Amino acid sequence: MKKYAGIDIGGSFIKYGIVTETGEVLFSDKCPTDRTNSKLVIDKLVEIIDRLKQDYGINKVGISIPGVINSDNKMLTSGALQDLYKLDVSQTLAERTQTHVALINDANAIAYAEKWLGAGKDSENFVCLPLGTGVGGSIFMNGQLVKGRTGSAGEFGMMLMGLGRQDPVGYESASFYCGAVAGLCRIYNLKLGNKEFATWERDIKVIIDLAESGQKIAQESLIEFYQNAAVLLLNISVIVDPELIVIGGGISENTTIMAGIKAAVNRLLERYTDMSALGFPEIKSCVLGNTAGMIGAVYQLIEQGE
Repeated sequence: MKKYAGIDIGGSFIKYGIVTETGEVLFSDKCPTDRTNSKLVIDKLVEIIDRLKQDYGINKVGISIPGVINSDNKMLTSGALQDLYKLDVSQTLAERTQTHVALINDANAIAYAEKWLGAGKDSENFVCLPLGTGVGGSIFMNGQLVKGRTGSAGEFGMMLMGLGRQDPVGYESASFYCGAVAGLCRIYNLKLGNKEFATWERDIKVIIDLAESGQKIAQESLIEFYQNAAVLLLNISVIVDPELIVIGGGISENTTIMAGIKAAVNRLLERYTDMSALGFPEIKSCVLGNTAGMIGAVYQLIEQGE
């Protein structure tokens, strides 16, 4: 049975492992992501690939990574990983590790995995919406992944939701309203008077616990976050009209958050009669959890006949 290395680079952790051609994860581990130094990220990836190559004999690597990946396997943006897109990641890793390396946008990787083995298995038309550090997104239409002109189709996190009053304008994007860290944690910390990015990285469960204990700021933050997420889901429904919206990222495993988002969508539909008349796509959590990025990155290799 063929084995591949699957790597999922997130804003907080690099998850990596060995995935078979049937999608079974034989081994997995993770280490922290250094978002501030792209060269250190490359060095860490080389270390991981070399170790997996030595221990499992793999020669093909699929990497799920934030940002827009074009048809030449080049990064045009890199999300929370700052300047990583300025480096030729796939070629550099291939040369330093002597392996075949294929990049895939992180949301597309999750969508591939969920279409292959998870929540989207029986859906021809669905949207995958990871709510992680920021917001990603991917679209399956008629059973095919939609990539668009530059590979950025479905980058819902780049949509603007605010009024453009802040500089840079990216701070008015969906990622800064609906992401786990850049959204919920940012909202909470701004209400506390903290504006520095470093203070946003608070455990979401802490905010939920504070809300349940009666802290008003935490309760208000959750209400605002749920409303933001509901607006984003409604806009996606209008644009794509999918059968299903699969929510990924760490948030998808939190039943309180998922229930809050669904309740906010229902409240919005009560007020928006035209959308209520059309009905709303089913909302599900990602089935494959933290392994989805690795599995989807490997599935891309399999689909390409590698």
